[in-house]
Amino acid sequence: MKNLVFSLIILTSIITHAQEIEAISNADLISIEKVWGIEQSGKPHNAFTDLIRFKDYWYLGFREALKHHGGLEGKGRLRVIRSKDGENWESCGIFEISEGDLRDAKLSITDDNQLMLNSAIQVYNPNPYKHKNFAWFSNNGEDWGDPIQIAENNVWIWSVTWHNGVAYGVGYHTVGPTSKTRLYRSEDGINWETHVSEFYKGNESSIVFKPNGTAICLMRTGNAIGMSEPPYKEWNWKPTINLGGPKIIMLDDGRFIAGGRTQWGTMVLFEIDPETGESTELIKLPANGDSSYPGMVYHEGILWVSYYTSSDNASEGGRYLMPTEIRLAKVKL
Repeated sequence: MKNLVFSLIILTSIITHAQEIEAISNADLISIEKVWGIEQSGKPHNAFTDLIRFKDYWYLGFREALKHHGGLEGKGRLRVIRSKDGENWESCGIFEISEGDLRDAKLSITDDNQLMLNSAIQVYNPNPYKHKNFAWFSNNGEDWGDPIQIAENNVWIWSVTWHNGVAYGVGYHTVGPTSKTRLYRSEDGINWETHVSEFYKGNESSIVFKPNGTAICLMRTGNAIGMSEPPYKEWNWKPTINLGGPKIIMLDDGRFIAGGRTQWGTMVLFEIDPETGESTELIKLPANGDSSYPGMVYHEGILWVSYYTSSDNASEGGRYLMPTEIRLAKVKL
């Protein structure tokens, strides 16, 4: 009888555990491919991605550099590649600033239907500025204008989201109190003004808008997700997961999907409730060593995710294992 009771307890535990796995495993990895690496770039560190669809093409932006680290150690440049089918990729832009090391590549679509690339340089010889923001614009994804310096120095606008003709971006201080942030706005992507001078503590961030205009901001280091109604002056923040290189998007059914690094060597997708901050892990994508910084697009029922990771055979660089490579995953939610 005791053995029967014990067996029933074990069976119940197994069933309960299986139900828990099923409850959080609402994502299936359809495919994953390496799309760029040292073979294509000639650089050992390929990282910090973003992904977007523009005029029926996929565009993927990222940094090519000597190392993860910025400045003279990294000597980074940006590259944008594109594909009609998501399988065959061609380079459509290389971006360099002689004054400094270009960092993260961020893509967005302006109100007048141009493709915008924004980033910041870590100045090689700071005097007195350490970081400067730049943007490039293209009507067709192939022909890019000259770099335009934007916004303030030493306050890095990490990513840009457009809504109702206005671009929004959170800038974080790169000197002094580095946990301080500001919310900026721009009507053309070139001329930026401070919208909220004392925003939430943190650094890297991602903003998404509901169809009704409600704004949601996921903030790294601040471990928080915020919500605001127009004119986006007052924000309500809730504690949530801390993601390195955060990205958040809204699906057609109203769910919010977030991605990033939870700990070193990971790339994880979550479903997140911006009203409570509660999150549910959906899937861990194959990653190791130096990783994360996803771009995400939900297209025709499939979540497309770009990210970077140390290659499977990476052996140099210590903690920041190199070479690193750009991968593209397709996930069914």
